[in-house]
Amino acid sequence: MNEKKEKAGEHVSVTIPEGFYWDRTLEMPTVIKEYDRVEAILNELGYMACITVQVEALSRIEYQYGSTSYNFLLGRITESLKELKDREFRGKDVFVVDLYDADTFVIFLSAPREQETRLVVHLEDIADRIRVNMEQQVFDLLYPFLKECARPNIGYALSIKNPMVSSMRLIRQLVRDAKKMGEFMAAKRSYVSRYDLQRIIIEKKVYSVFQPIVDLNSLEVIGYEALSRGPEGTEFASPWHLFLVASEFGLSFELDRLCRRTALEAAQHLDTDRKIFVNTLSMTIHDPEFRGLYLQQLFEDLEIKPQNVVFEISEKLAIDNYDLFRGAMRDYTDVGIVHAGDDIGTGYSDLERIMELNPGFMKVDISFVKGVDKSYMKQEIIRALVTLSKNIGSQVIAEGVETKEEYEALKKIGVPFAQGFLFAGPSRTLSDINRPV
Repeated sequence: MNEKKEKAGEHVSVTIPEGFYWDRTLEMPTVIKEYDRVEAILNELGYMACITVQVEALSRIEYQYGSTSYNFLLGRITESLKELKDREFRGKDVFVVDLYDADTFVIFLSAPREQETRLVVHLEDIADRIRVNMEQQVFDLLYPFLKECARPNIGYALSIKNPMVSSMRLIRQLVRDAKKMGEFMAAKRSYVSRYDLQRIIIEKKVYSVFQPIVDLNSLEVIGYEALSRGPEGTEFASPWHLFLVASEFGLSFELDRLCRRTALEAAQHLDTDRKIFVNTLSMTIHDPEFRGLYLQQLFEDLEIKPQNVVFEISEKLAIDNYDLFRGAMRDYTDVGIVHAGDDIGTGYSDLERIMELNPGFMKVDISFVKGVDKSYMKQEIIRALVTLSKNIGSQVIAEGVETKEEYEALKKIGVPFAQGFLFAGPSRTLSDINRPV
């Protein structure tokens, strides 16, 4: 289930420049500074429309990582909004930050150019356009810090001019209403995403692609890793997003068992006697409907040899009880299945996991492989894992090899197997996978 990014360049990361300081020129004005312009729009139209962009998760980052990280991210988001303003909005629209909440940006919309254009009709569409432009950027910025799907709340609201009430009070109420709408829309979007993911699982709308694992000495393919994909053209097309959202919605088990069965069903069509590596979470090893006689019958139906199946145990969730886990694993090893420790180097307790479970394969995470030819430290860590694997009867597989220099370095260290875009990318059929270079 633990779908890694299959290309190093796709890893989401944010680097704060050394010596970074908060550039005050990035700050947007508050509504107080732009009050005259805002009130003029209210008086001209007889009503006012505004959109709010609220990034609530920023406050958590400040508490966890300090004001430097907070200010850096706030600056990046501010830059993105300014670029969006120049690209998508009219010069008379007023961009400010909320008077009481620096994590909330407010856009007061000026009168349309054409009299017949009805701003109230297009307000929701404008807000959605901002969401589409900002959502991925905010996610990419905040994920390295929070490791979750942090999204901006995009809200909108209207206020009608009332001569009995001060313009300032109307404007403040307008902003509050837009922020509440943003919270509502974010909650609605979350529930819709959960529903869509549940439908994907119920309707079994995932499919498998296969990436070869090669012998670094002969460059022969020794097996294929099955990687799961969600429906194309949806937010779940990205496997990384698919599994991240499943984790947040408490659907990891349900999605994992579907992906595991889908991978095995797809593997039966592969004209090969090579090994098939299938990702799985540690908790789903306990699945009573995927063990013992049921599993043996499944392999017989699919005409798959159990000894050719390797379950990659992800440590996305820590193994709390190794005795129970080993007991559950016996149902798999008794029929010939081998297990691999996935993403070695990124888990909660890799050495403990290796010691307790003695995996048949140890898959070294891409973070140790990327640039290994230039890093003495990475070379020594991988060298130590190779030595350890030989002593315990395991074998190392390096993930994410992208350059010939990385390949040569790994080969020199003594890593026996690897996978990555240097050799071939994932494909739905073996005929689409070229022979490794």
